[in-house]
Amino acid sequence: QIPLILPLGLHQCPVRAMALMVRTALGSAIACLASAADSDGGIVLDATPVATDLQSHTVEGAALPIIIITCVLVGGVWLAKDVPAILQELRRSVEEWAAVHEVTRQVDCRPWGLDKRFTILQDHATTSPAKEATCSWATVPGRKWEFGHTLWNGALVMTKSLIERRHVLAKGMFAEGRSVLELGCGQPLVSMVLLELFPGLGKIVATDGSEEVLLAAEANVTANCGPGRNPKFVLAPLFWGRQHDISQVRALNGNNCFDVILGSDVTYAEEFDELVDTIVELSHAETEVWITHEPRQRSVEPLLARLRREFGIVEESELRLAKEETASGATDRKDVTILSWHCTGKVSR
Repeated sequence: QIPLILPLGLHQCPVRAMALMVRTALGSAIACLASAADSDGGIVLDATPVATDLQSHTVEGAALPIIIITCVLVGGVWLAKDVPAILQELRRSVEEWAAVHEVTRQVDCRPWGLDKRFTILQDHATTSPAKEATCSWATVPGRKWEFGHTLWNGALVMTKSLIERRHVLAKGMFAEGRSVLELGCGQPLVSMVLLELFPGLGKIVATDGSEEVLLAAEANVTANCGPGRNPKFVLAPLFWGRQHDISQVRALNGNNCFDVILGSDVTYAEEFDELVDTIVELSHAETEVWITHEPRQRSVEPLLARLRREFGIVEESELRLAKEETASGATDRKDVTILSWHCTGKVSR
């Protein structure tokens, strides 16, 4: 039966075919042994002693390991021709994994018009403890706040838009002396770009709900802006909806609300009321709110309805990132479209 299995089974599923070959060989050996025993009337398959009968069939029993070894050798020779292809596929898989789990991400702003390259440390693959400055993005037990350790497309598209429109924005939204608050800054690419583009801003406060994320953010700011950065740029904890944090952040701006509030991809969760509540509490009548959102499976209509209740004008637009500009390191990445909401005219209550 083995010659019939070799060309058919190994061609389609080598591992399964090898198992089938071994099983068939075992069955054939046992059948031969039983047949030989029956011919002598010796072996009876029950619980009675059979030592004497087995000794008489030592030659037949010794054939079993020979058959098994033969199957293994033949199968090994058959599979040997596929080893180069297997190794090549393994290498490709490892390279793709390494790209997706890349620990650092280089953001080259030169194609957008800023002669600056940012290195974002996001520890996307290591297994360092969560309490350290950086922790794994992978959802491994014991890790937490992984979202903030990753660079997202919402931050990239906001960065790109800031750079490409900087001359217009410098006369309006980010004019000299204005205060800016970034919500959910993660690894604060947007705030670092603001500091680079608009040095005349009065205050830039980059916030996140996790102090562990802020440790990583501090490391990124130091690596990209130097240890002696502009004192107008502050990192601070802000857990949305927490009154103590809101008061502390407002105190950093002289107990005043902010002129501009930014949020890049902070709308990923289904619950958004605490986010909007925080935006409203830290806004004044002239505050401009700019949010970027990468579309996912859930609807954003409830969020938009809430924003329209709080602000008189909510302008929606689409911003695009080419596949080579996206945050993904995967080889199959593609162009993405990001939603942008510009909210003004806070409603008085």
